[in-house]
Amino acid sequence: MSNSRDIHFRMRRFHAFLSAVALLAVCSISFALEPDELFSVWPGRAPDETREAATEKRVLGRRRPFYQITDISQPTVSVFLPPKERRTGAAILVCPGGALQRLAYEHEGLEVAEWLTSGDIAAFVLKYRVPGPATTGLKDAQRALSLIRARASEWGVDPENVGVLGFSAGGEIAAWLATHHKERQYETVDASDAFPCRPDFAALIYPGGLVTGRTGQIKEQVASRINAETPPMFFAHAFDDSCENSLLMMLALKRARVPSELHLFQTGGHAFGVRETGAPVGNWKLQFAEWMKSQGFLDPSFIRAYVREFSEALKGNGQLPKLAEKHPNASLEDGYITQRRQIQRALRQDQIAGFKAAAISAEAQKNLGIDQPLTGVLLRSGQLMADKSPVVQLTANEEIIVETEIGYIISVDISYKLYNDEQAQGAVEAIVPAIELPANYARRIGTMSAIDMVASNVGSRRFIVGARKDPDAIDPSRLKIVLKRDGKILHEAAGGATRGEHWTKLRELLNQITSRGCMIPAGSVIISGARGTIHPGEAGKHEADFGELGTIAFELRR
Repeated sequence: MSNSRDIHFRMRRFHAFLSAVALLAVCSISFALEPDELFSVWPGRAPDETREAATEKRVLGRRRPFYQITDISQPTVSVFLPPKERRTGAAILVCPGGALQRLAYEHEGLEVAEWLTSGDIAAFVLKYRVPGPATTGLKDAQRALSLIRARASEWGVDPENVGVLGFSAGGEIAAWLATHHKERQYETVDASDAFPCRPDFAALIYPGGLVTGRTGQIKEQVASRINAETPPMFFAHAFDDSCENSLLMMLALKRARVPSELHLFQTGGHAFGVRETGAPVGNWKLQFAEWMKSQGFLDPSFIRAYVREFSEALKGNGQLPKLAEKHPNASLEDGYITQRRQIQRALRQDQIAGFKAAAISAEAQKNLGIDQPLTGVLLRSGQLMADKSPVVQLTANEEIIVETEIGYIISVDISYKLYNDEQAQGAVEAIVPAIELPANYARRIGTMSAIDMVASNVGSRRFIVGARKDPDAIDPSRLKIVLKRDGKILHEAAGGATRGEHWTKLRELLNQITSRGCMIPAGSVIISGARGTIHPGEAGKHEADFGELGTIAFELRR
């Protein structure tokens, strides 16, 4: 569905659903839920399997408030889909627990599928082989994930948005899957195995079996494979359970700088699943939804499609698509969701260096129909240092613009609201002169609305940062900025163009960034918006005199 308002309504409904934990009654789930499809993981006998296929049975004599199954020799996947008009493209492979001896298929499989599909997420419940070692479950999970991606279009699934959710021993399977995705643990079967088996994210709920009794550490087979390519992870565990599995796994991920989140609850025991409870542990589902949202895994499908289209168009020299034209009901918030997704793609090979403001003046905001500045993200690969006298080599068809700006180096990590200008000033380690050299989209995209400025990231492929100055010794409103090209003055601008409200503007800018869930790391540069006229990037030697802030000299070549 392309109507963003409807999509936002559905997302709000999902979050309300999670916070209320409004699952259907357990008895109705147990007997009424039927899969939309059931498929076998392997076309014949599973790898290394010696048992006959028809051995599966319910566990008897082990009393539990949910049923379990065992002796599974022919693994299958049960497909549960939301109604077609509600599908977001997100999909999750669900791995029930059961100590690798049995599967708690009812409350960690079927009930989980009901919960996910009610939130417009496609659920694929894996019935992996048990009894058996984790490596057997890994083979089944690798194959299942590739099969989901191979048939993604049939189910309305985005192949770049498929995660795994494992409970108890299923959490161990999920951990093996997240760390063993480079090499198949079985011989290639068919063309489906050409599709990746790396989950885009992994959620481990009260995982077990990760810590060895001999060393008290994460199993070497898992720990040794945690690296930068390990997908982001989410954990939920109760303190009165074997939570060292989550704690030590989280520590290993922290050391490898893998983005992860852990929720540890005082009580809850083991195997609480997704059932309703009055205890705080039941909130893990809401926190999981918020985590997925913050990571972009709940982004509307039309935004995912637009980002792919825009990224492909950037590779050429033709017209760039406009989000506001393709989706007339798109909001400014949709623009920021799009920007975040654009940046996430870039961060696969890059890092964030800081943030950029646009439309900082009241007049510019009025012209765009907004009441606040726009913000973009600056990438580390585009940062140039003024003391290197940078030379920027432009390609034949590359069009950029030149802006003189003032930058602020942030002294401390900020993820929270600032309440006054003094707090904003106190968060600044240094003031720097800055030159921004953003792409000129005028020819390729035409006049841009605020939504399209944000969606295309109003940041910069290149920006130059000058020498640092003490923020207590510089009054930005007194600065006079002169830009020259080959000795000819292009513009003269006063730093007081914002009527001396520099710290107010900076505070508003920082609060706007953090209000969208962004964390501003210490050392980030915040470029506050153009001072003076914006100029086309023409070849020549440029010099920008920032008065007390110093001078930046650079050359543009073609």
